[in-house]
Amino acid sequence: MNTFDVIVIGSATVGGTAAAALARLGHEVALIDRRIPAERPKGGELDPRVVAVSPGSQRLLDAVGVWSELDPARLAPYSEMQVMSGRGRLDFKASDHGLSRLGWIAELPELDRASAAAAGSARRVETIWPATVRQLRTTTDTVEVELNNGRTLTGRILLGADGARSRVRTAAGIGVESHHYNQKALVAHLVTATPNPGIAWQRFGEFGPLALLPLPGGRSSLVWSVHLDQAERLMRQSDDEFAAEIEAHAEGAAFGTIEQLSRRHALTLVRRQSRRLAAGRIALLGDAARSVHPLAGQGLNLGLGDVAALVEVLAGWKRDRDPSPLLARYGRRRRSDSILVAGGIHLFNETRALGEPGRQAMGLGFSTLARLRPAREAFVARACGLAEVRPALQRLESGPG
Repeated sequence: MNTFDVIVIGSATVGGTAAAALARLGHEVALIDRRIPAERPKGGELDPRVVAVSPGSQRLLDAVGVWSELDPARLAPYSEMQVMSGRGRLDFKASDHGLSRLGWIAELPELDRASAAAAGSARRVETIWPATVRQLRTTTDTVEVELNNGRTLTGRILLGADGARSRVRTAAGIGVESHHYNQKALVAHLVTATPNPGIAWQRFGEFGPLALLPLPGGRSSLVWSVHLDQAERLMRQSDDEFAAEIEAHAEGAAFGTIEQLSRRHALTLVRRQSRRLAAGRIALLGDAARSVHPLAGQGLNLGLGDVAALVEVLAGWKRDRDPSPLLARYGRRRRSDSILVAGGIHLFNETRALGEPGRQAMGLGFSTLARLRPAREAFVARACGLAEVRPALQRLESGPG
């Protein structure tokens, strides 16, 4: 078959989840990727690229069969979160908000694999990989995708989930605004004297936000965002020197000294925001729509929020109707959410440039928020993403399956 209701470019977590979800609504879907998905890992070290999965995102992944594809032994749930700046501290416990978990830390490549697998086993999804897009063409009624294997697919909707350098975005003529943070995120896995019991911990320090996120077996994942000159210096250090720097800047962490340190990596940080998320029959999801600073761990959750919003707007769509107004509604809604979340993250990150006064001011804000129950509830509700996912779950449960 070469004619589909929806063509999705990119089979990673957001694209694969979108394909599986839209198929459950009864739409015929083609899922294209230039790579063959990786096989299930057989033991071995965890990948350094880990992400936070909110309770709302977890429910969406579970509803479309992705969560069951994951190895539970490679997931790290967390029920507490501690955020510090200056002398201020903010604590969250899942039990205080009627939740069993505040989230999970998962390997991004394993989520990508599980999403592609769930989509590949879904009814109404044809997976096409490895294949690259040679040309995209739009007409009044369709979108055509010409592949390097000689096939030309025709779709009524085209979704770009093909990453920060999206070809779909370029083909749609959608511009992107970029902000280079002049920072790198240093990532590594740590073994500490006291095992991490399931706490997501973060301090806004002199060099930038430093996070220690829980991993299986009581280990922690370091995510330390620092200026380029500091990143170069820290990457040149020996393991012992680097561990000493972490301990010095993680003042207040409850996990003690670092006993073991994995190989470290440095990832360049760039904020991107597409000027539109939809153009006619084309819409963008995930990193194709925006990429944000990792300090709040919201990048993947924003992408899965895109999927939930698409499910909601396309649930009643019939293939003989023009989907452009629905996609435009999706684009307006998700761009507003993107700007709100990304803007807030950006402001938090920029406290580094304000020095000690900025960190103390943020700490005072944390202390104030800690005493305001309604504000804390609103923060947790937003971070957990349950409200925005619930309508999509209802659509999926009542769909054709």
